[in-house]
Amino acid sequence: MQHYERVWTFSTDRFLIELSFAPCDDLDLSWDESGETRANLESGLWEAFDSRVRVFVDGVEIGCDYLSGSIYENPRDFINEKGGYFHDMVRQAIKEARFTVRNLGQVKLRH
Repeated sequence: MQHYERVWTFSTDRFLIELSFAPCDDLDLSWDESGETRANLESGLWEAFDSRVRVFVDGVEIGCDYLSGSIYENPRDFINEKGGYFHDMVRQAIKEARFTVRNLGQVKLRH
């Protein structure tokens, strides 16, 4: 089981969106023909990680999205990259959360 570390959150009174990273345990480097990526990972210059975005309402997870095998020199760049995977993951997790609320009807959004 992976150990995820929370690196970013956005919250309101009842909702929480969080991004967490975990070390990538199953990295496919078959495409790395020059060996540069493997060398940079082994030296610690670059990091490989998995990402998880989750949406909660009142502490209950109602949406999520995962991405495995990201490689960055600084994992924080994953968050700051304009038009990057992070923003897509947040949108997808929110889309799933809306689907959950709309179709399961188990979450009352207003008191």
